[in-house]
Amino acid sequence: MNVLSASASLMLLTTAGLFAADNALTAREKADGWVLLFDGQSLNGWTSATPASGGQAGGTSRGGAQKQPKAPANPGAVPAVGSHPRTCSTPLGQAPADARSSHWDVVDGTLSPCGDPAGYLTSVESYQNFVLTVDFRTGEDTNSGVFIRAPEGAGGYEVQIWRSQPAGYNTGSIVATAKTDREFKFLPDQWNHYEITADGDHLVVILNGVKTLDVHDQQFSSGRIRLQYQKFPIEFKNIKLRTLTR
Repeated sequence: MNVLSASASLMLLTTAGLFAADNALTAREKADGWVLLFDGQSLNGWTSATPASGGQAGGTSRGGAQKQPKAPANPGAVPAVGSHPRTCSTPLGQAPADARSSHWDVVDGTLSPCGDPAGYLTSVESYQNFVLTVDFRTGEDTNSGVFIRAPEGAGGYEVQIWRSQPAGYNTGSIVATAKTDREFKFLPDQWNHYEITADGDHLVVILNGVKTLDVHDQQFSSGRIRLQYQKFPIEFKNIKLRTLTR
């Protein structure tokens, strides 16, 4: 092997160690304490739930958790609940264990909600201080969100995925906690990357490498991760979490 080929091979090996395949951890991530919350193949570690009335009013999940209502839509705003959800493609989506639960398929290594009703996919485990990363892909007029520290009761911090939320908590904001100081847009129909840090009362949101929010709030100290489905097609993958020690 000549020097050029050896250098190229070394570069490939180094790159492979830095960038993982979808829904996998690199050796460096494992060493740094990251864990994979979605394996790309199943719903292991997750449970679905739905609000009691069409995705807007508070409802109860299988675990008794009440859902935080969305702000009412104003005239001309994007509807809070979509009217053209993706058609379910797997038996799991077509026949869930609980008829009240939202339907989530695993399609090509992504978590993809479908059909009726609107609802959530909630982690079985609860977390306190951590860095969470999530990739999502959806259309421009979507309403969705990533909840952190969602307790058994109502609440949790919702990191918004909605370009025009009626109360002004747009993409990159934390609903009912803090608004961004300017507009941040996700890339429609392309993969986007959220990095969300919860360290004590310090909350930081980064969208596609740009910080959208850096605030302090003490309302929720621990809880579950929730992915929101409001009957707009959306996909999630590469859900990873690293626990922070204090």
